[in-house]
Order: sequence, then C-alpha cells, then structure tokens
Amino acid sequence: MKQINYLTTVALVVGLVLCLAPELQAQRSAKYQKLSLADQRPSQFFDFLVLPGNTDETVTFASVYSFSYRYLPFKKLKQDGAAKNNNKKAFFSPVNLSMEVFNSSEAQLKKRDSDISVERLEPAERSFWEDTAYAETYEQTQTESMFLHGHIGMELKPGIYTYVLQMKRGERSDPRNSRTRTVRLDSYRDMEVGNVILGEELYTDQRGEKQLTLMSMGDNVKYGSDFRALAYIPGYDPSDSYTVNIRELNISGKDTSKGKEVFVEKLDNSKIQANLRPQLVSSGENENRLRLAREADGFTYALIEVPNSTFPNASYQLTIRDQNDTTVSRTTYRSMWIDMPRSLLSLDMAIDMLRYIVDEETLDSLSEGSQDERERKFRAFWKKKDPTPDTEYNELMAEYYRRIDYAYQNFSTSNRIGYESDQGEIYIKFGPPQNIERKFPPNGSTVEIWSYPNREFIFRATSGFGDFRLVSE
Repeated sequence: MKQINYLTTVALVVGLVLCLAPELQAQRSAKYQKLSLADQRPSQFFDFLVLPGNTDETVTFASVYSFSYRYLPFKKLKQDGAAKNNNKKAFFSPVNLSMEVFNSSEAQLKKRDSDISVERLEPAERSFWEDTAYAETYEQTQTESMFLHGHIGMELKPGIYTYVLQMKRGERSDPRNSRTRTVRLDSYRDMEVGNVILGEELYTDQRGEKQLTLMSMGDNVKYGSDFRALAYIPGYDPSDSYTVNIRELNISGKDTSKGKEVFVEKLDNSKIQANLRPQLVSSGENENRLRLAREADGFTYALIEVPNSTFPNASYQLTIRDQNDTTVSRTTYRSMWIDMPRSLLSLDMAIDMLRYIVDEETLDSLSEGSQDERERKFRAFWKKKDPTPDTEYNELMAEYYRRIDYAYQNFSTSNRIGYESDQGEIYIKFGPPQNIERKFPPNGSTVEIWSYPNREFIFRATSGFGDFRLVSE
C-alpha cells in the first residue's frame, strides 16, 4: 500500500512539473519581453549648439544629431555580380533634414513647445542636410551601436527665434518627424555663463589645427569611457584662477539635488585654449567634428579631460568657477550605457542568469535578502571578476549578459527560451564559435557542428522550427 502511495505521489509530482514547465517558460519569456519594452534607450540624439559666428555681430546656431541604424529603414542595394563582390555596402538608407528658422518674440518663448506656431512669422534662414547610411549585413541594419552622424547650422544675429526641424527617413516623400522650438540666442561676447561642448577624440589636421570629435549624443556621454569637455570662459582673466568641479546629481521625479563630488581640478595654462573660434566641420568619417580654429580676436576655452571611466552610471553637473567662487561655465549631462544588455535591466533576472556559471548554493545566497542586499552581493560578485578593477565598467560582466541577450534573440523557439536551449547554454558559456557547419543528412535531421579551439559541439535538430539538442561534445 505504501509502495502504491509512493508511486502515486511521484507520478503527481512529475505530472505537476511537466504541466508547470511550459507555464514557467512562458513567464520567463514574457519577463524578458517586458524588459525589452521597458528599455527606452534613444534611437536618435539631437544637440543644439551655439558657437561664435564669423563676426561678433553673429552666432552660429547648429543642430548636431545621430541616428541609430535600428531606427533607419534600410533597403537592399541593387548591384550586379562584379559590383557585389567589390562593394561591401549591401543595404542603404537615405536621410534628409531641413531646419527653417523664423524671427520670433518673447510671447513665443513663453509658450509650450506643443503650442508654438510659425504662422505669420517672418523667415530668417533655412538650411538642409542629406546623407545615406550603409550597412554590410542585415544584422548591422538592426544594431543599436552603429549611428549615422550629421549636423546642420546657420549664421544668425542675436535675438529670439522659432525653428522647425524636419526629418525624412528612407525614400518617403514627406517628412515623418518634426520638432518646433523657440530659443533666445545671446551675443557670444555678452554671455555671462559659458556653454560646454562634449567631445571624444582630439585630432590635428593637415593645417596643424586641432579638431575635437563631438560626442553627438545630446546631453549624454558614453558610460565607461573618458571624454573631453570644451568649456567657454566668458571674460577670461589670466591673473584669475579657475577650478572645474563635477558632482553627481540625485534626480527623483522633478527634484534634483547635488550629490557627492567625483572630480575637481585646478585649470592650469595647459588646459586653457585662447583665441579660438570653433567651427563645425565634416570629417568624411561619419563623425561630427569641431575645428578649434585660432584667430586673434577669438574666445577663451578650457579643454578638460574627464576621467568618466571611473564614474558610476549617473547624471552629473560640470561647473567651472573663478577664485571668487563665481560660476563662469556650466552644463549637466548623463552617463549613458548605450548598449547595456537588456538582461541587466532586472536584478532578479541578472541573478537568475548566473545559474550557468555558479553552483546552486552560490545562486541561493545571491538571491536572498532585500533589494539593496542582493544588489550589493551581485556587484561584489562581479567586482571580483572585473578585468579592469580601476574603472567602473566591467567588461566581463557586460560580455556575459550580452551573450544572454544573444541567446534569447537567436535561439528562442515556440518550444523553448533561447538561453535555456542547448545551443543557448553553450553560447553563454563559450561565446561565439569559430566556425559553424550545418549538414543535411538525406535520411536524418539537420546537424550543426560548432567548432571552438580544442573542442567541438554537435547539435541535432529535433523539430523543423529551429530546436536543436546537444548530442555530442
């Protein structure tokens, strides 16, 4: 009798597990999909710069932008056999922008953007830009890490202006996106607090002038990477002393407060760039650059190297003050992990995904405690494995969760979540194989052979819908 009860219990447990397995899989898949929907990473960036004009009577008003390839509608490039073999450009997507500027008023300046109209406003200036993004593979057309960069600008007298920026993607005949704003442009000489331009690499051109590659990410910089800040210092006095300070910002809803100081530096003469009249230029390398042209009647800037790779992923305020503690230049910016793996957006999922590389006891320990406790333990776990412990960015952790994302996106079927499949698990543990060979036996199911240095994994198809099972290693 006891034996019958035992067998009945086992049967019930097995049946329950079999019944719950599809439901658990559906829950996990839905959770990942929810993370993808909640991930609102920008597909386009716009930044509006005010630079010195060609004379002191004007300023340069410019829009600098970047468009993610994933945001652009690509089409297959038609080419014959010879051209196809010699040309790596397989897909293309044309982009057109126009910016029209109108003389405006204080009344327009006070309106909400949605209420602004250019009806009856006098046109002041107009400018156009067009370019084409090219991709070698379909995967590149869907990537979030490749961008088309560009800029559009014009010379204007100081005043109040309303501008309309319109964008046309692909081969559509009408603009699909537009934005209307009203701005006040002050004389560059009359500015009381200077603006700050965010950049990356510094080059020297054939004329010996320096060129700064612009970040082109709006008010954002790349998380885990150092950058340069070009800060205008109005009324610069060589006998004065200047200090740059960067503080973390604590943002909660509409409230913003200053947090801890992460960087402070006295600006010596090596950081000061006098007699500059920066000009936007096209590099021909799909980059926006600022030529730091020198002129006798130019302006004074500070060129600051910011060790952002040591800063947490947060928002910051950069301020330059003189010896009287008066602010002479200021900006706020956000450190953005532009290609952050989606599986890192949820602490619960991030911990759960460690099951491929830790034992059950470690996983249970990481899963216990409050949200703060689990986050602390999770960070400590990866900090021990960080190949560059002196920086904030953990390359090993980023690579691991990129593999989780890849497994979900490429190996998921109607029967199994990608990272729970045999192929997904091997990919997560070993990364992309050096070679993949697919065989089609005449009397059997499809076979895939993944080759790595000194080892090989063989998978056999179990359905006609992309499901594979590991049969040999």
